[in-house]
Amino acid sequence: MFKETLKAILWDGQKQLKGQLHLEKHRMRFQTLDFANTDLDLEIAYADIRQVNYYQLYDLATQGLEILTGNDKRNVFIVEEPVVMKKTIEKSRIRNN
Repeated sequence: MFKETLKAILWDGQKQLKGQLHLEKHRMRFQTLDFANTDLDLEIAYADIRQVNYYQLYDLATQGLEILTGNDKRNVFIVEEPVVMKKTIEKSRIRNN
């Protein structure tokens, strides 16, 4: 079952930050576990998302999502339920555009 807050890893191809991905009404927010007591958060408004793609880590099954934003940024999140999460984000994008 899909949750509004789920465990995720923000991945840049070399480094990983463990945290939680919060799917809110108008945005998604990634909060790192390592820096939980700081103001370090990544916020992406659904209206800023250009595209959501599946992401395959190494040669394993699809484990993540690549979020492309209008300002040419690319964020990869490794999550447990990428198919369900992709559908949820795309629905939120439609509601917020």
